[in-house]
Amino acid sequence: MQLASILEQLAQNAISYELVGSSEVEVEQVAPLDKAVSGQITFLSDKKYQTFLKDSKASAVIVNQANDEFVGTQIVVANPYYVYALVAQILNPLKKAKAGIHQSAVIAHSAKLAETCEISANAVIGENVTIGEGCFIGPNCVLEDNVSIGNNCILRANVTINNDCQLGDSVILEAGCVIGGDGFGWANNQGEWVKIPQIGRVVIGSNVSIGNNTTVDRGAIDDTVIEDNCIIDNMVHIAHNVVIGSGSAIAALTGFAGSSSLGKNCTVAGQVGFAGHIHIADNCHFLAKSGVTNDIKSAGAYAGFPAMDAKEWQKNTVRLRQIDKISKQIKVLQKQLESLSD
Repeated sequence: MQLASILEQLAQNAISYELVGSSEVEVEQVAPLDKAVSGQITFLSDKKYQTFLKDSKASAVIVNQANDEFVGTQIVVANPYYVYALVAQILNPLKKAKAGIHQSAVIAHSAKLAETCEISANAVIGENVTIGEGCFIGPNCVLEDNVSIGNNCILRANVTINNDCQLGDSVILEAGCVIGGDGFGWANNQGEWVKIPQIGRVVIGSNVSIGNNTTVDRGAIDDTVIEDNCIIDNMVHIAHNVVIGSGSAIAALTGFAGSSSLGKNCTVAGQVGFAGHIHIADNCHFLAKSGVTNDIKSAGAYAGFPAMDAKEWQKNTVRLRQIDKISKQIKVLQKQLESLSD
């Protein structure tokens, strides 16, 4: 693809840029800065990789300021990493659904499927299911009764969506996701566990991506909700009645206990745990392995167990490493005091 065509598509996405060099170079693929060769485009967004720029063999590079050390074409933008993502999408578009239904698929007569859908082998689609335009339903997917899916959604192999759940437009569910399984609702009576029917749904907004083998439980009474523009990594567990605010990003192995709510535009690193029935404010950011046990009322960065202000946690971690040294110093002082008292 000629770079001029890529630049035209960037302009359609309201990207302002300065071009240093020729727009007629051919670009076939993206590549890392230190490994790119002729016919590839790369990017520089972190100054610590600046040394790779002068030796890069890439045909073009995306940067935030022009650099005389690079001999190829430069695209100067405000946010190189974001523009790199757009260019990578242009060069590697998502596979579009090929309209058709595999002969082994099982589809209820009352289901309503847009003609542009692709239904793969061994998919099972229940009563009154609706599937919008351009959707891809992968092999062995199960959509139970009354499920509603918007337009241009992608369900990879072995995805299960239980009854009555809803997906907006442009949702991606990676392989093995389970949406709308029963929440962990049980009542104890003198040592006997009694199951509580989970009668809520899962409602997922538009432009949401959920990773492999992630589970989102249906609500106990009210719905479990994932708002628009969220990205969720592999093997995340979201329990019943959780609400994930729009624009939030959640890394792998994170767990949300029931009825917790995460604010808008939050980021959650790997293996963070959230206790039940707590509320997290908008624009909060949690470092890996944090344990969030209480409400977080203010935007900011948090870390540790229980989660606290990240700067305070870092100071405490440094002090903790000095405990053995401090303990020995205290013992020396105690002996000196004892000798003085004698």
